[in-house]
Amino acid sequence: MRPARPDPIFSGLNPPAAAFEFAVVWLTLAGFALFALPAEIEGDDWRTFAILVPIIAAVHLVGAERQKHQGSHLSLAPIFAAALLLPPALTALAIVIAFVPETVRSRPRWYIAVFNVANFVAPALLARACFDASGGAGETAWALGAAAGIAAFVVCQYAVLAIMLRLARGVRILDTIRVDCVLIDGGLVSLGAVAAALWEINEGLVALTLLPLALAYRSLAIPGLVEATRIEPKTGLYNMRHFQSVLSQELQRAGRFDRPLAVLMIDVDHLREINTSRGHLAGDRALKSVASALQNATREYDVAARFGGDEFCVVLPETDLEGALVVAERIRSFVERSSADPDVTVSVGVATHTRGGTTPDALVALADRAAYRAKFSGRNSVAVPPEGDPVDEAERVLSDASR
Repeated sequence: MRPARPDPIFSGLNPPAAAFEFAVVWLTLAGFALFALPAEIEGDDWRTFAILVPIIAAVHLVGAERQKHQGSHLSLAPIFAAALLLPPALTALAIVIAFVPETVRSRPRWYIAVFNVANFVAPALLARACFDASGGAGETAWALGAAAGIAAFVVCQYAVLAIMLRLARGVRILDTIRVDCVLIDGGLVSLGAVAAALWEINEGLVALTLLPLALAYRSLAIPGLVEATRIEPKTGLYNMRHFQSVLSQELQRAGRFDRPLAVLMIDVDHLREINTSRGHLAGDRALKSVASALQNATREYDVAARFGGDEFCVVLPETDLEGALVVAERIRSFVERSSADPDVTVSVGVATHTRGGTTPDALVALADRAAYRAKFSGRNSVAVPPEGDPVDEAERVLSDASR
């Protein structure tokens, strides 16, 4: 489903986020033109490049699974080593090549791929500039330059990522710049500096960094453990605590930028009867079937959660009423077609953000009223909230009593 009111080029990004990405990309290109070109590239540089590129690409592909809103990536180590060992032009080229396999595999939107590349190239160029600025020769100057490069790389990458996520998705700065993730990234970049130092002494010594790199790969599970606390175990969807946090952030962003926002309330029809007549295992299968339909029918940045009992809810950023109705009908159809049990259907209520300071609880309550209306209309349907009609309120009571 395409977001409502798309921008002609940066579809899915609001104007501030699109403007910020534009600035980041052009500043990166300007830095490359000023700092990396013209560059004197010797034969040894090409040999080092030929060795490092497949390593960076492989590690980048293996370590590409990371939590949302985090910058942690296993390839930070070989990328930073390349930043210290290679001329800046070859470093930038190595990063671009390394992103090709992951881009082919995950197929992100083009502006996401461009931003990700820029947010590795720019910190790498800045780190090399800080390293070169150390000036003097010798082990002490090299260590100080590397330390300055490490700090510059981590600060630059996290600052750009945090600002973009704040502008594009309303993610809190502290949800991006988390201490555990910064420490992991700092360790990976430091490992890259150690690898570069060993390379200068004896290329074979770089093999000594493989075990620490493997341990770093395991440490990337730490953010995943934190993420697990947001998951409802039975369905694999987010729990209500996370849902409410995201809804609050998205409402603030929608109000600040005058962007659309929708909430769906999904009620599983006749779940009580399924539990009673066929047992709770059948009821659990029905819940998992609905959860799977929600995951398949929504976008990556939509947030689906288990509301409780037989109810689910979904936040749809950048989506107006027309778009939300399309998603709601898609969910209803997915459940009806994909469930192993033909009796499993859902009633979906749709509510949208309107101007006037709507609260998260009010928007969820509105979607809940719409779901009641869908149930009363015969179930396995989609509905919008009634507009204060007393008859509709009576229908809601009758529907609730008949469940």
